[in-house]
Order: sequence, then C-alpha cells, then structure tokens
Amino acid sequence: MRSFVLLLMLCLPALTTLGQVHGTSWNTGRTMDGHLPFEESLAPFYHGVASGDPLSSAVIIWTRVTPPDNLQEVEVGWRMATDPQFTDIVNSGTVFTGADRDYTVKIDVTGLHPATTYYYYFSALGANSIIGRTRTTPHADTDKLRFAVVSCSNYQAGFFNAYARIAERNDLDAVIHLGDYIYEYGAGQGTYGYSDSVGRLNVPQTEIIELVDYRTRYSLYRLDPDLRAAHQQHPFIPVWDDHESANDAYKNGAENHNPEEGEGTWEDRISTARQVYNEWMPIREGQPLYRTISYGNLADLIMLDTRIVGREEQINDITNPALYAPGRTILGHEQKAWFYDQLKASQARWKIIGNQVIFSEFHVGWAANPDLSQTFESVESQFLDIWDGYPAERNAIIDTIAINGIGNVIILTGDFHSSFAFDVARFPSVFSLNDPLYAAHPISETGLPGYDPVTQAGSFAIEFATPSITSANFDENLAQIAGSYEAGAALSAQLEAQINTPLPAAVPQVGGFSPNPHMRYVDLDRHGYFLLTLTPDQAQADYYYSDIYRPATDEQWDAGRYAQDGDNRLSPAESEAAPKQDPPSPAPEGPAPYQVTGIEDKPADLVIFSVHPNPLGSENFVQYAVKKKGQIRVILLDVNGKEVSTLLEQQQAPGTYLFRFEKPVVDHAGVYFLRFETESGATTRRLIIR
Repeated sequence: MRSFVLLLMLCLPALTTLGQVHGTSWNTGRTMDGHLPFEESLAPFYHGVASGDPLSSAVIIWTRVTPPDNLQEVEVGWRMATDPQFTDIVNSGTVFTGADRDYTVKIDVTGLHPATTYYYYFSALGANSIIGRTRTTPHADTDKLRFAVVSCSNYQAGFFNAYARIAERNDLDAVIHLGDYIYEYGAGQGTYGYSDSVGRLNVPQTEIIELVDYRTRYSLYRLDPDLRAAHQQHPFIPVWDDHESANDAYKNGAENHNPEEGEGTWEDRISTARQVYNEWMPIREGQPLYRTISYGNLADLIMLDTRIVGREEQINDITNPALYAPGRTILGHEQKAWFYDQLKASQARWKIIGNQVIFSEFHVGWAANPDLSQTFESVESQFLDIWDGYPAERNAIIDTIAINGIGNVIILTGDFHSSFAFDVARFPSVFSLNDPLYAAHPISETGLPGYDPVTQAGSFAIEFATPSITSANFDENLAQIAGSYEAGAALSAQLEAQINTPLPAAVPQVGGFSPNPHMRYVDLDRHGYFLLTLTPDQAQADYYYSDIYRPATDEQWDAGRYAQDGDNRLSPAESEAAPKQDPPSPAPEGPAPYQVTGIEDKPADLVIFSVHPNPLGSENFVQYAVKKKGQIRVILLDVNGKEVSTLLEQQQAPGTYLFRFEKPVVDHAGVYFLRFETESGATTRRLIIR
C-alpha cells in the first residue's frame, strides 16, 4: 500500500547486535501478553497445519516438520477422515520432505466428496500434528456460503486477534486472503511507532531479501497461535499482493527493491519470494495465482493477480498523459483475456472477484492542504498504486460487465488498510470530469457523472474492501504528521466524515457535491475483517473490528451492506447476516492422540527450527527459540565430539532468534556438529563443512 503519509514512514535501526564471539543473534522478545515463542507440545509440528484451494473433490493440506537433524530426509504420514475421532478414514499416505523445500509438506488430497467437511493430521518422528479441519466446495446446488475476507497482517504492528475470532467461527466455507500475508520490512519499519509496546519485532530484523530471510519470516508468522488457529480450522484461498515480495511491486521491479544498494536483481528476488510462498502457502503449484474456484450454482470465485504477473510500473502523476493510455494494464494481456472469459462464461448466481487493490474511483485530492504545499494533483497522485493508476483498463472492465449484461459481480479488495463498500460505476464523481478519458467516453454526452447517488442508477457491480488485520490505518498514519495518536485520530475522523458527503461551498467549483458519492460505507481507523454471506437472493458483507494492541477475545460488529439478486447496488443492513445452521464440529485442540516415541532428547526450553545453508556457506543462519531465560552456549564439535570453537555465549530472554555466523575455520572438511547448550540440556544439529 502506498499513500502520502507513507512517505513519512519512520525508518528505525534495522539491526541490534547482541554480545557474541563469532556470531550475531536477533530476538523478537516476549510479547506483552506473555506468549512464548513456541509450544513444546506441538513438536515436531511447531507451525501447525493448513489447508487451501478447495475443489469439489480435492483440497491441499500442509504442514512443516522441524527435524532433529537437518541432513535427514523426513518421512511424513498423513490421514484424512470425515470425523475428528478418525473412525471413518477416507484417505491416507506417506511422503518425504527435506531441506530443499524447508521441510514443508503439501498434499493434494483427491477422491473427496463435494460440500463435505474433513479432518486431517500428519505424523513424523514418532509424533502427530494437531488435527486440521477443511471443507470441499459444492458441485451443484447450494443455498448458503460464508467466507471471511482478510488482508494485510503485519506481525510487528499488533496482535492477530482477528485471526483468532475467525478460527472460532465454525460455519465458514473458506478464508479468502487478498494479500500482504507477510511484510518484508525490517524491525520497526511499517509500524509508525504506535505498536512498539506489543513487543512483536520481525525476525530477521533486517528487510528480507535472501532465501533464508523469506523462510524465516514465514516461520515467525506461522508460530503465531492466532494465525495457526485460523489455518487449523478453515481452508484458505490466498493470493499475494506486494509485501510478500517488496512494497509497491510490479512486473519488473518494486518501489522497495534497490539493486544499487546491494539487493540483487528483481528477477532473483521475486523468484525467491515465489519459491517460499509456494513452500509455505496451501496452494497448488505449477499454475498461475489467478484462478477460478467454483462453489456450485451459487458463486464462482475468480482470484486475480493485480500485482506481479502483468502490472506495468506505477505512474505517480495524474497529469501524465501516459497514465490514461488505452493499452496500459494492471492485469497483463493474457490474464485480462482469461478474466473476460471467466466473467462471460460463469453461470453462477454471484461472480466474486478476489482483487488486491481498490477498483472503484477514490478521490481525496480535495483534502489537500495548501499550507503544506499540497495541491489536488499532488495528493491524488499519491494514490495511484490502485486501479486509479490504470483507469482505461478499469473502464474497459466495467464496460464489459455492462455491455454483456453480467449481473451480480462482487469485487473483494484488500491492501488499503481501511473498510469501504462501493457501488461500481463509470465516472461516478464530479471529479471524474477532470479525467481525460471522460471526454472520450460515450457517457460524456450527458455532461454529467455516470452515477446518481440518490437512485444509485449507473452502478454495474459492487465492491467490498476489507480492513487490515493489523497494518497501520489512517489514524495511525496521520498521527505521524499530527504529533500524537489522539490528533491523528481526530484528523482521520474528519476525513472519514467528509470523504463521501457533500463538500462545503467553500471548496471551489465543487461545493455541494460529494467527492465519492458511490462510497456507501467507510471506516478508516479500525482493524479486523468482513464476513461475506451469499444466498440465492442476497449478498451481504458484515464488518467486524477488534483491538490489536493487546490480546483480546472480543470483537464488534459495526455495519453490514448488502445487494439483492440483480440489483448491483448496495443498501445498509439492519443486522448481521444469519450464520449457517448446524455447523460442523471444530478441530480439537492439541496433537492427535499418538504414542510419542523417537523424538530427539532435547532441552525443553530451546528448539531449533532451521539451519541454512547446509553444507555451510560463507554466511550461515540458525532460527531457534528460547522458552526460558538463561545462558545459551553454541559450540562447534567435530565428528568425534571434540570442541572446535565457541560461536555464541550469552544470556538470552525468551523469544525467537536468528543466529548468524561465518563459516568456521577447520582443519578438515566433513561432518561437524552445531551444539546448543542451555542450563537444562543440549540439542545438536549435524553440519557439513566443505
């Protein structure tokens, strides 16, 4: 996400060096609720389980094993049943995983029944994982669907309370994740100073660029108990946005990628980001991220990639004629042709489009402050990472929907860290008249915008934008300008009150007109998600919010907006949409019952998640977590158990760490052992030094 306040982002120191002999260890610390960095009882499946990309007869299931020896190939068994007690096992198998895919496991389970809830778990190294729950899609008629829609979960910006509330809902068909699942920033970056007290710093503390960086960041996220719970209880249907690689990414680069500063080529970085995304996310590999998932007669979910596959570089200047070029694309020509085919061919009642960035026109230039040397053009130009930066292609999509009579189109949007509900129309605002494309469009014959805010005539689709799980909203952003959170919240409240109501007459030439008349709901300040409930007669989005600065078990419903079948326009809901009746049982807590044998004898207060690379290179990394404060000693042993050198010796608090060390100088190449000693025991990893 890019906005004018992001230009004032605070860049905090990205590296904290702790005492060491030959290495550096980075720590997230204990969170303020006392959460410890790992749950010992889950070994070796510390990262839980996940499922995703459901079909009517198949679904992806996922886990990661943390092995006692990084060199071994790990055999992993899996089982799937129709009940959480596993009395009716429908499928099972065995696979192998290893360091080449970061010990992750992904199974495409086939031969399943439509619209059915299943339970699954994995076995390895004499232990079982927790039990996961998933659900296939309906094949034919269905009378109700429920989805949680989320995006923008910045680990260090706050607690993932919204994920915990989603995990508690038993009647969901899936969680639709619209991107920014992780953030690439270093410690303290992207939080704007108002989440420092939660104690959730990124690991590694630097911006992630290399393979080990991306793997470590995903590992950190998936150790979070709330995100782990959401994955355990529901299948995810994800797509990436920019922060899974770098901020404001496009096909050939990103605003936050700087080859001249030693960050390498964009081709290498996006290749690494894609590899790790495939390793850690429950999606099918070997196909584009844009895809359609059918939910029978009721809905087709058309997931788009508006970020990487085809997006041309952003033009951050509304006065640049190139911005309005007819061939300018955010989708790319191949994806756009596919998208049109999907829209025209769909026979489902609702056509749901999973989209990363705001599709509808968004006007905020009127709020420019001349005292800050701001103009309408300068402020509007800082909001062009969304579809406003690709207006000709947006107009072509709206025209395609209108000309072909494609009804009941719902656009789902993430990225913007705020809640919106829009009627989707051609040139809906008085500010549309400033658009050079307006004069060339047939609608200009009326001399008016193409939308009536009273009757809502001119709306051809609807759009729901989800708030962030934790990432900074307008109040948190504006606080950096205003000097305090209270002042930032007040400014944000003023903007929220004015953004879709008539402007005062003092505003030249537009007094009395609403800048965004098609905006039917707005909240700029709160974090959470929305539930999308579909029936044959109605589609409704309900917005739920929760705190992010403390662990919380409550949430608040704020508002709902709905569209009737065939209306293509939004109305306010008087109450929340009703849940499904008789939802399936949730997956139980804790690992599946099993005789636990064969797990390495290790200290109960330390676990090693990964060693990279192995064989060792010039620079090496170990991700580990400490559960109890105490002295940590890391030594290198030869194959006979003789101590070669001490790499780290220091007191460490509970937390997650990334230990970096240079390749040790040894007399002979071959097998060595990296030994972590604590006050209660030791654990060892086998290494190769060439």
